Amino acid sequence: MSKTYETIFILDAILDDEKVESIVQKYSAFLTKNNCSVVNIDKWGRRKFAYQIKKKHTGFYISIEFTGMADVVSKLERQYHLDENIIRYLTVSFDKRTVAERKAYFEKKAQLEAEYREREAAEALKKAMAEEGARQPAEENTGEERRVENT
Repeated sequence: MSKTYETIFILDAILDDEKVESIVQKYSAFLTKNNCSVVNIDKWGRRKFAYQIKKKHTGFYISIEFTGMADVVSKLERQYHLDENIIRYLTVSFDKRTVAERKAYFEKKAQLEAEYREREAAEALKKAMAEEGARQPAEENTGEERRVENT
């Protein structure tokens, strides 16, 4: 029976973006090859550690959510252990309730972000219209002043 998992690993921060992308693709392909389906890949970016890990102060965080069989986790973590670019890793499994809660959370988050973008677009439109309205009377006044000066 397949379960939902999330694996988070920290890469060395000195790696360039192309190398980070190739490592992410490597593990995504590894999961796909082992009959797992990758649900989501989330790159959190470079972050400072709360404490020093392997004499390093920063790392690049990656989260991969996938569904698959339990035996894949041990194979995946073995690959992490052998990869010298990975500083730390953690893989957790989700029960059905957690999966449902996460799905509801991300749907609500997407809805709120869409509403926020709509609100900002509406405010930008109002501001543009107000600026346009403020410019037109000023232009009309300058024309009237010229007529008065000419007579």
